Amino acid sequence: MTKKFIKKIFNSLIIRRSSFKKKVNSRKIQIDTENVPSKVHKVPNKLASYMISEILQEIFNHLADTFPYNGTYDLHAYSNLYSCILVNRHWCRNAIITLWRQPFHPCLNNGQMVVNIYLSFLDEKEQKFLLSRGINYLPSHYISKNYLFDYPSYFKHLHQQNFYFSVENWCQNNLKKRQNDSSYLLMNSLLKLFYKKSGQLNRFKLYNLMGLIGDGMNNLNNLNDKNKYDECSEICKFILPVQQLTITGTYENSSGMILLSKLCTNVRDLCIENFSTAKNIDHIIESQNNLVSLEITNLSDHSTLIIQSILSQSKSLRRIKFYKVNFSGCCQWNSITLCKKLQVLEIYYCLNLNSFMVLPLIKTKFHQLRRVKIIGNDCNNLEYFIKLKETIVNY
Repeated sequence: MTKKFIKKIFNSLIIRRSSFKKKVNSRKIQIDTENVPSKVHKVPNKLASYMISEILQEIFNHLADTFPYNGTYDLHAYSNLYSCILVNRHWCRNAIITLWRQPFHPCLNNGQMVVNIYLSFLDEKEQKFLLSRGINYLPSHYISKNYLFDYPSYFKHLHQQNFYFSVENWCQNNLKKRQNDSSYLLMNSLLKLFYKKSGQLNRFKLYNLMGLIGDGMNNLNNLNDKNKYDECSEICKFILPVQQLTITGTYENSSGMILLSKLCTNVRDLCIENFSTAKNIDHIIESQNNLVSLEITNLSDHSTLIIQSILSQSKSLRRIKFYKVNFSGCCQWNSITLCKKLQVLEIYYCLNLNSFMVLPLIKTKFHQLRRVKIIGNDCNNLEYFIKLKETIVNY
């Protein structure tokens, strides 16, 4: 089912629920006039209460995933989920799972409330360690027993920038005398909590790997301190075996990219954005075991490395998207012709495209291709791209 179809179902359920409520209220009045025992007064909302949990969660997931390929929510998604929580207990239990799998957002109370709730779930040992490092004003771990849900167990999507922003805000507002590593220590403790409670991540939007596993840790094999090595390994077990990974920002540290390519090898959906060069990106692509979707956004140089690395994923790739990529001096796209399972090809607003690059695609039959979009590109031969689109679609 498509996301658009799911939204239609959800909206129809809301409308039907309101009309159902009116019928229930009118039925209650009739019952009162007939002096029927009070037990009969409780007319269940069958539509809302008895819907299978798996269906509800699927609807909520589609409702929240505004950007499904990089795993981020916008404020509209949070607003929708909050509304669903208020419908009844059954909806609340299922909407909470979706809401708390990615609760950090810079516009939601600066993330402080969420951090406070998570800190109350830390055990006494972890809290004592943080207190010994000068991190005071921690909420009591006994508070977590009063919560209706085990919130850390639902955490599955990590947006690193939002996570850091929330923790940093908490430190600024709660620590009068803070150390330089206060934010790192708190993030470290929370990541260990998430790993302990929820297992491995599903989605990860990465800005700086070293910012999570510790500055100066260029390679796990070079860590002399065993405690730091074990700590780093534990965090890596949580943040790296993700299925959907987005690498963004100015994160172009070569040692970090090599480390990432060694540890993160089971990504299905990979999005790489805002890089000035493709150097080291090819290592990330080639290290994957079964890459299904590849999205390259805002790449300025060395696009040949990207095209060549696609060859390593030709047996599994089903979606390729290029957005604002500079293909100056790029090689022919022969590697894409070997992607026989390709279903979606999207090329948006790219620079320096030419007929030499795409000629192999025109001569290739893609039997499983379902969607082709070629929009707003800077190319020296527009006829070839019109022919490319028409040729592929006809297959």
